Amino acid sequence: MLTEVETAKIAIPLGLVLIGNILRLRSGICSTVLRVLGFFSLGLNIGKIDLFSDMLIISSIIIGTVIAMYTPHYSHLKYGNLGLVMPVDIFLLSMTLVFASEYLIELITFWLLTELLGFLLIAYDYIAKKEEQAMSAAVKYLVFSMIPTDVALFILLAITGFAEAFNTPLRSIAPRLADPVVLTMIILGFFSKAAIFPLHFWLPDAHSVAPSPASALLSGLMVKMGVFAIYLLSHYPINRDLAASITLFSGFLTTIYGALQASTQCDVKRLLAYSTTSNTALIAVLMALYLVSSDRVFIEAAMLYTAAHAVYKASMFMDSGFIELLTGERDVRRLGYIGQISPLESMAALLSVLAILGIPPSMGFLAKVFTFASISRYITISWIYIAALIVASIKVSLSIIYNIVYLRSHFSVRGTIQASNINRGALILQPYTFIASLLSLILVLALYILDCSGYIELELFKKLTSFLASSLILFAFLGLSLYKFFKSIAIEGWRQ
Repeated sequence: MLTEVETAKIAIPLGLVLIGNILRLRSGICSTVLRVLGFFSLGLNIGKIDLFSDMLIISSIIIGTVIAMYTPHYSHLKYGNLGLVMPVDIFLLSMTLVFASEYLIELITFWLLTELLGFLLIAYDYIAKKEEQAMSAAVKYLVFSMIPTDVALFILLAITGFAEAFNTPLRSIAPRLADPVVLTMIILGFFSKAAIFPLHFWLPDAHSVAPSPASALLSGLMVKMGVFAIYLLSHYPINRDLAASITLFSGFLTTIYGALQASTQCDVKRLLAYSTTSNTALIAVLMALYLVSSDRVFIEAAMLYTAAHAVYKASMFMDSGFIELLTGERDVRRLGYIGQISPLESMAALLSVLAILGIPPSMGFLAKVFTFASISRYITISWIYIAALIVASIKVSLSIIYNIVYLRSHFSVRGTIQASNINRGALILQPYTFIASLLSLILVLALYILDCSGYIELELFKKLTSFLASSLILFAFLGLSLYKFFKSIAIEGWRQ
């Protein structure tokens, strides 16, 4: 059961965020400070469980801090009020508490709250602007993501029993999942949250119609709840071969499908949404390889990939929100001039793309190294690892294509500024998206601190420490050079 200390670790963040939201009409600065402190106080939950949970919590904290500063400006610019702020804040809190859950009943409680808030945020434009497309996407999310996942959770609760759900630590329960039908239902239910085949098709609509701060959290963190649930299943006495077979089959298909779809999109938010299905599926593949091999290196690779993708997707959806508010446009074919108006924003987008593609010393670099190193270790043992290596390689190649497509919204030889459509007010969002583009480096720093404290034991990370430190200088030099270049091509009238 929850102790007073454990209750405080939930109550303090919630209280600070709620007070911050109550005060936002009187003092914007005070409100933001309290909300940021609320997200930072989620750090009280670090160190309670394991490194995978801690990395998800740390990712949530740093993403939440930036989103806390970004959302009020975005909400005011798009809706003329601050109504979006509280649901986004509570959505992030509930999601982080899912990752911090110590008991099954906690997990289910915060999971259900997160899903309901997700539905509200996907439907937000219907509530605020009566846009039918938003309600249609929210209903699709309800039917093909919420309901299957809830069924899986309640099956797990029924098999575990209420006594164990309240009193036995989440990773110590031993639900009887020997029946292949029951196990398959639970896995598919969690697939629906992670947007993995066959219940993947709700995500592009939902993430593309939601407000950009919500999309950043939906795509960066909420789909990771499905991956996190699969990770939890690996602790239980299950048919590992069956679970691995289902996950590999669906993961392979979705990884390639999502990357191909992302490469053909012209809408910047749909492109990012499809890329999420691809990346999340590849993380699930790593989980499946852990089920096959029982080698923790695959969990480490999945953990790093999860964190890298979370911060990348948060920064890119924040950028897409900036683009939409600045220009009133999301089609890359009608953009291409953002770099001429906002060199800082364009540099932030490019740094985010370089991070996920694997530039050192970013978390994306670590994710790529751990992913390919872990798979390569076993390629002489089974064809499964060869297939995984091929799929991962194809995915990386396609990710270069769709990220270049995305960057066309910032840089294009045919990009002509439509002066009548430019909303200068959106320029206030630039600092927050730039900070978000650096979150990948902040995560690596957090990992280094955990390593120095002896909390983690990642052998490959220790070998890379010196290289990461030296490459940081090169990364800073690259960033400064890019900014000077973008600034030189910016139109003087838009820089003032």
